[in-house]
Amino acid sequence: MKRALYIGILSVVTMTVSLMSCDKIDKPIKPAILLDTTIFEGNWEDYPDPVWTQNTNSNRNFVLEDYTGHRCPNCPDAATEAEAIESANPDRVFVASVHAGPGGLTAFQELADSCGIGDYHKFCTEFFNSTSIAYGQEFSSGFGFFANPQGTVSRITPSGESMFSLYNAWSARVSNAIAENNLQVNIQAQSNYYSSTNGFYLHTEIEPLADLPNDCNTVVYLLENEVIDYQDDNGYKDSAYHHHNILRGTIDDLPWGQTVPTITAGSKSYFDYSYKLPTGKDNSDYHLLIYVYDITTYEILQVIKHEL
Repeated sequence: MKRALYIGILSVVTMTVSLMSCDKIDKPIKPAILLDTTIFEGNWEDYPDPVWTQNTNSNRNFVLEDYTGHRCPNCPDAATEAEAIESANPDRVFVASVHAGPGGLTAFQELADSCGIGDYHKFCTEFFNSTSIAYGQEFSSGFGFFANPQGTVSRITPSGESMFSLYNAWSARVSNAIAENNLQVNIQAQSNYYSSTNGFYLHTEIEPLADLPNDCNTVVYLLENEVIDYQDDNGYKDSAYHHHNILRGTIDDLPWGQTVPTITAGSKSYFDYSYKLPTGKDNSDYHLLIYVYDITTYEILQVIKHEL
């Protein structure tokens, strides 16, 4: 039987919908974006179904979103702090370098006016994207985001504080979050990469461990591991700066993700994606961050890193 060619949501709980009458639907599929079946090497009918085992993880992980820019002179200090925190907390903290400022695109992220001319003539690589700009715009008011470099720890808003903070507060925020270890959702992922087409299929499982108070979405970040390019480093134009974990967008082009249909304890939802990597790059150049967040508070409830 040929599979439905959609990025979809497949819930293991039985759902009932009302149209003209009430019908019982087993394993409902919510169609969204068509999967690119040409990525698969062979007949699509032969593509292997993922097999899932029970997720026994007991740790909540965290994403440190570092809002940065290649023309931001103080941003390298923040990036160094973010990398140190990630290294000190392996498999628990993952860094995403988000090239955006308050309001979206600022002078710190912009390209040179004319490449080859002027003081900033070397800043010609586009690190920002529609996802990073959408975040900068959304968080520009009411979240404490007023400048680069700032960032969030899983968008947690500590009592009496703002969601965004300067980088000298990140370590304490991470330590407090890890100590609390408030795990409410588990995530698993499987993928298949095909070198001949330079594309992959991703399959994810979302499992709430408690009844969640608000609706949630799931997002998949595509992060480029490293790019060596220009960076303003405290006034010095460093031509060999190592940009790490650059957010290149979401693999379904939805900055705010897709709805998790069931947010009650013990339910499971499944999402499928397809993506072709840019020409000249391959799976060794990227990794994914997959997360679930509360759409009311924006807090990221769980995140996992997935190598392609």
